[in-house]
Formats: sequence, C-alpha cells, structure tokens
Amino acid sequence: MTYDKPKSGAATVGRPCMINLIKDGAKWKTEQVWHNPDVSMYMSSPVASGDYLFGFSHKRKGQFFCLDARTGKTLWTSNGREGDNAAIVVAGQFLFLLTDAAELLVAKSDPKQLEVLKKYQVAESPTWAHPVVVGGRILIKDASTLALLSTE
Repeated sequence: MTYDKPKSGAATVGRPCMINLIKDGAKWKTEQVWHNPDVSMYMSSPVASGDYLFGFSHKRKGQFFCLDARTGKTLWTSNGREGDNAAIVVAGQFLFLLTDAAELLVAKSDPKQLEVLKKYQVAESPTWAHPVVVGGRILIKDASTLALLSTE
C-alpha cells in the first residue's frame, strides 16, 4: 500500500505497521513510522479509504477494525466472533465485508464506528474469495458456485 509519500508503505503481516522506504545514495533503508499492537491479521488484507485502514483481525475470534493510516491509532474494533476470515472491499463510501461463513455486511466507510446497514447470507458454503462490486452488482464465489447479486 502506498500512503501519502511515494516512498512509504505499510506491512500487514501480523501486526500492522507503516514503514518508510528511504533511498540513501545507492542503497535503500527502512524506517518504521508506527506499528499497532491492538490488532493482528492472519489471512486478511486491509483496505484503504481516505486516511483510514479497514481490516479484519483474528483477535477476539475475528473482529473488524479501523486504523488512522497516518498514525496507526485504533479508531474502533467490532465486538468479535465475526469468523475466521473476512474479505473487505471499498466501493465509494461503503465497505463490503464478506466473512468466511458467507455473510455479507454492507457498512458505511466510517472512521468513527462500524455502522452495518445490511446483512445478507449469500451462500450455503464457505466464502474465501473477495466479493467483486461492479456497478449495482456483486459477484460472490463460494466453495462451488459463482453468484451474481443485484443491488437494484
């Protein structure tokens, strides 16, 4: 992920952190800007929306979170027990959060709180792939099928 400066990035294996890449003559070096011990990711990648990172931590048996990408500060976490894994997609001002239990949550991309607008059970078997949002449609892949859902 690139944030703010062309030579900045975030490593997200385990605990999230922000690392600056600095060119020093012919060599490159790194400098840690921040790291966050509050959340930890196992099989989920965060998404950036504005100055915020939204992700899924395996802590508390699965919880969604929001971090300030500038400082690494945790802004909110969900209660937990959301699942083993979740795929997250940002589309406009919305987050599409798909758990491995095939529950699709549509939430506002809000740094103040997790505001779930709708929940849908979208498959009868586990979902591990990211949902694909295309216009007013959403592609959902479960263990054996590919479904096209309409938001209209």
